[in-house]
Formats: sequence, structure tokens, C-alpha cells
Amino acid sequence: MKKIKRIIISIFAVVLLCFGIFFGTKFYYSRQVNTVEIIREVPVEKIVEKEIQISGETIRTSMANIGKLCTAEYNYTHVEKVDSSKEIYGYTIPFTTSMFIYSYDGTIMAGIDFTKIQIDKNDTEKIITVTLPDVEIISSDVDQDSFTLYDEKNNIFNPISVTDVADSFADLKNSEEEKAIEKGLFDRARESAVTLVENFMRGSYDVEDYDIEVRFEGA
Repeated sequence: MKKIKRIIISIFAVVLLCFGIFFGTKFYYSRQVNTVEIIREVPVEKIVEKEIQISGETIRTSMANIGKLCTAEYNYTHVEKVDSSKEIYGYTIPFTTSMFIYSYDGTIMAGIDFTKIQIDKNDTEKIITVTLPDVEIISSDVDQDSFTLYDEKNNIFNPISVTDVADSFADLKNSEEEKAIEKGLFDRARESAVTLVENFMRGSYDVEDYDIEVRFEGA
């Protein structure tokens, strides 16, 4: 009887051990599965997307720091002939003619004042509208060192001075600026500004899903 009793106790112990291993293993793996599920529930993508969201004001402030920027340049050489004679009642007095020919170089720069830029970023329609002030002349300079006198015929009865003409450079610059605009200086400046804005925004911000529309005030 004692031998049978020991056998029954041994069998019971083995059964308890098997149950313990079975339920212990099941509990261990259920804990592992639950852990993985909790990790998957963390919305990592949404958190990152919110962190890199760029506002229109952020873009505007960044581009406003550019200040006034030249986007087109016009170089010219102005040649002028000055011819002066004494007259009486509309008739030229003989031997009173003075004349000289001179030239000088100049540069006119046109561009945009980016401090006046406006940005409207529509995240629903995926459109960024950029409104720029119209093009203006940034600088208009005459190279004084380029002044060249080609021919000079002065008359003691009617002397004229090259200095007198050089003093009128301001009026001559205005004339050259008008010519530059007529020859498309402002049009080229606008085209370059549009390209600059698009390249700046594409290169600086993640806006590849947006359409960029560039406009000019008054256009």
C-alpha cells in the first residue's frame, strides 16, 4: 500500500508541475503580446508631423530678413555730344561754336523690398500665396572714373566747361532709368524674384505638397 501511495503522490506532483509550466508559459507570452500592443498604440507619426509644421508667419519672418535684394541689373554706356553757339535773334554768330563729346558708364539695379512680403499658407487646399511689393530701383550709379572726353572744341567767345555737364548727371541718370525700364529691366526683376522665392521655399521648408503662387501688389 505504501508503494502505491508513493506512486499516486508522484503522479499528482508531475501533473501539478505540468499545469504550472503550462499556465506559467501562457501567462509569460500573454504579457509579451500586451507589451507589443501598447508600443504600437503610440502615435509617433502624428507627433513628428506636428513638430515640423511650419506656419506662414514663420516663412514670412524668414524671408523678410532678406531686406532689399537686387534681382536684375542693367549696365549702360551713355555718349553725349554738347554743342553750343552764340545767337542773336535766332541767328548763329560765326566763330562762337564750342563742342565736345564725352561718355560715361552706369549701372541700374532693380529688385524687391522683402520686408514688405506677405504670406498666406492654406494647409487645407495646400496652397501658399506669396504677395510681393512691386519692383523698384534699388540703386542707380554712375562710374565717375569711366568719364571719357573724346573731342573738344572750345571757343574763347563762348567757353563751356565739361564740369558744367558733369554736374547734370542726376538728370541724365533719370533718363537712363526710364530707358532701362522700357527695355524690360522691371520685367526681368519680377521673373527673377518669382524664381528666387520658389527656390528659397522649396529648399528651406518641406512644402513639396504645396502649390506656390507668387503675386505682386497692384498686379
